[in-house]
Amino acid sequence: MPTKYWEVSDRAIYLHYAGATTLPGVPPDLSRGRKLLFIHAAGSNGHNWHHQIDHLGRTHSPLAFDFPGHGRSTGTEGLASIREYSDFVVAIADALSLTTFVIAGRAMGSIIALDVAARYPHLVEALVLISATAKLNLSSERLSGLQAVASGRVSQAFTNDGFARATIEKQPDVIRESWMEQIKTDPRVRYTDLLACVQTDLRGDITKVRQPTLLIAGAEDQVTTPADAEFIAGKISGARVRIIADAAHNSPIERPAEVNAAIDNFLAELR
Repeated sequence: MPTKYWEVSDRAIYLHYAGATTLPGVPPDLSRGRKLLFIHAAGSNGHNWHHQIDHLGRTHSPLAFDFPGHGRSTGTEGLASIREYSDFVVAIADALSLTTFVIAGRAMGSIIALDVAARYPHLVEALVLISATAKLNLSSERLSGLQAVASGRVSQAFTNDGFARATIEKQPDVIRESWMEQIKTDPRVRYTDLLACVQTDLRGDITKVRQPTLLIAGAEDQVTTPADAEFIAGKISGARVRIIADAAHNSPIERPAEVNAAIDNFLAELR
């Protein structure tokens, strides 16, 4: 999976894409099939989409990126709100001369994708929402724990939360990979990301979304549950839900073949 930096709103943003590596100052080739923008989760980065980039890149033009303050992009702080993140997605599209695209997001990325589709409908051809919710609910205890890590009062925890039982028992390498990506972003950014999610409620805006929509939920996801996906699907005409067995909050890396197949089928049906 080729990578490169690209200037967006005076920031050096790290891109993850498919196809041939391009020279400095030359954007990635996004001429194959559908153009897809992949939006990462809170405190995460674009590398977590590598299974989807590699697979979909055979026939389409997928691209992921690290938001400011995440992964290898410039900055030590994330953005302050979901709306700011959504506007930055639009800035990315503009910097890469994308007039329309399919938007895919996981967790926080799904909230951002919904907001982009509702506020910038002329840009979005379709949505793929993974581990999706329109209103993230986290306990005050969880938020307090994240704040304690962000302030340096306690160490960052590396747990199996967010993974299905089968992943924990049979794929420890997948969990280790997730941990390695987690440490690429300051825990303060993870905290402010999740705070932005908690402070956002898009339940009243879902009906503004008119584009074809696929929701993918891990059967064992306890953070953004299959019921959350069904709620969103019930508000968008024609939306469908695909439940992935033996997956939880991290289905794109837990069950990449199943997730990729669901996206393949969805894209094949788009007009």
